[in-house]
Amino acid sequence: MIDSPRQDDELAKVEPSESSRQAVLGVRPRDQLRTIIEGLPDGIVVANAKGKILFANPAAEKLFGRSASELLGEPFGYPLVVGETAEIDVIQRGGADTVFAELRIVETDWEGEDSFLISLRDVTDRKRAEDRARQLAEEREARLEAEAANQAKSAFLAIMSHELRTPLNALLGYSELLELGISGPLTDVQREQLARIRMSAQHLLGLVNELLDLSKVESGRLTVAAVKSEAREAIEAAVALVHPQAASRGLELKVVASGSPLSYIGDEERVRQILVNLLSNAVKFTSPGDTITVKAGSSTAPDRDARLQSGKAYIFARVIDTGPGIPEDKLAAIFDPFVQAESGTTRKKEGSGLGLTISRRLARLMGGDLTVQSVIGKGSTFTLWLPASDDFDRVVTATIEEDVEKERNIEGLVEAGHALTRELGPALQRIVQRIQSDAATNMAAGLRYSQIADHIGAFLADIASALVVIEEFDGKPSPLLADATEIQRLVSERHGAQRAALGWTESALRREFVIIREELETIVNKHFNQRHRLGEEALAIVARFLDQSEYLALRALEAAQTAGRNGE
Repeated sequence: MIDSPRQDDELAKVEPSESSRQAVLGVRPRDQLRTIIEGLPDGIVVANAKGKILFANPAAEKLFGRSASELLGEPFGYPLVVGETAEIDVIQRGGADTVFAELRIVETDWEGEDSFLISLRDVTDRKRAEDRARQLAEEREARLEAEAANQAKSAFLAIMSHELRTPLNALLGYSELLELGISGPLTDVQREQLARIRMSAQHLLGLVNELLDLSKVESGRLTVAAVKSEAREAIEAAVALVHPQAASRGLELKVVASGSPLSYIGDEERVRQILVNLLSNAVKFTSPGDTITVKAGSSTAPDRDARLQSGKAYIFARVIDTGPGIPEDKLAAIFDPFVQAESGTTRKKEGSGLGLTISRRLARLMGGDLTVQSVIGKGSTFTLWLPASDDFDRVVTATIEEDVEKERNIEGLVEAGHALTRELGPALQRIVQRIQSDAATNMAAGLRYSQIADHIGAFLADIASALVVIEEFDGKPSPLLADATEIQRLVSERHGAQRAALGWTESALRREFVIIREELETIVNKHFNQRHRLGEEALAIVARFLDQSEYLALRALEAAQTAGRNGE
């Protein structure tokens, strides 16, 4: 039968269906859906009513660590509840790693069978960031609790020290009155017993004073002066105070000092206290008839174990004895509170074990340090380091320029500066990534990129600029180099204060500078490659700037932490 023209017109008005168009194009709805699902970044799994996996897209293969052929027919392993949103753990092949996924389930028809479409979004990074943030918060809370407990202990020590000093002073006063015979004449035996009472009371008073100093240092309530003083005067005063004690044991006190002025910035009374403590210890442990030597001088290269800046000028006073020496494994511990090289009830020398602790902390409060070197059977050398009174910037800049003058070959520094400038962006990214992932700087895990990179970019740019300036001015002093030093000082101090505000510790800040140093060394070594000598010269100057910056940042960190404890 042939259709009439009218029927043809009516058929022409009927729109073809979507399925008809896809059939014409050769694309079936199921194939189109599969194509879309396979391209999704989220893992998609289709499971039947019994939970057997019918399909898995490439993202799901990556999430499970298995191919689709391995997954097909396997049970999904999690209850399939439509509309549920949950976080699940996905253990990858072999149990080598666990990832976290956010799960959503909807019903669907898959190849004519009622099934479940399961969406799996990888949230491992977010989960781990949350865990790191939680851990960081717990660590901060624990640190605050520890600091509060330490401050409570220090406050208790301070109160008890004051309470103990009052009766001890009364005991000393009354014993002296009795010795003077005010209450009547004394026999020789009574006078001897009073002398022992007075000596014991003085000993107890000395221990109480040490406890009071320690509590003040630990609670941040001890302040030291920062005035220009002469090292020889402090040494002579300390020697005069200890001389009777040394003479009673037949010891000679010898002072050796350089002819040039030895002016330092610090607290003269506290410096004398440190030296008296060092000399008293030397007298205790030196055999009768030997000599104790005090050497004084200045240096820009402090001991390697000193917590000081290598390019800065320092005044030092070394107390050298010929005693039994200190075992190497106890050299660090002797600066801890209540620790002595000799321990137990059989130790030969009395004392609280606080003298060296207080001395080192006083030295560091003044911007210096206290170090020790010892050889068993030959004696020990304790060195007090104090900042020289010379202007800081002038000394550091002069030191850099002196290093350049010694070599007289600064060719290539401009190239090194330009190389650092070109690598600034990538280097900064690498530094931030390493800080975020380093175990020693775990407090950075939850910080934003800008918080970590805060001052580092400006600091690296300043170093690059300084290298160019040094070569262009042929290593001579210049206003631009002085400006670079001033910029470095400002940036470093701000950086230390910012790290303190974020809860960083001294060890974390030191580790940060190790990372910066390694990245800069990598750039310089990569640039010079075959011209190793020029690379060494550039690295030496870069090291000077890093030393200076680390020192300033640490000082600013410590000052900010002290101000925070004092509620300033």
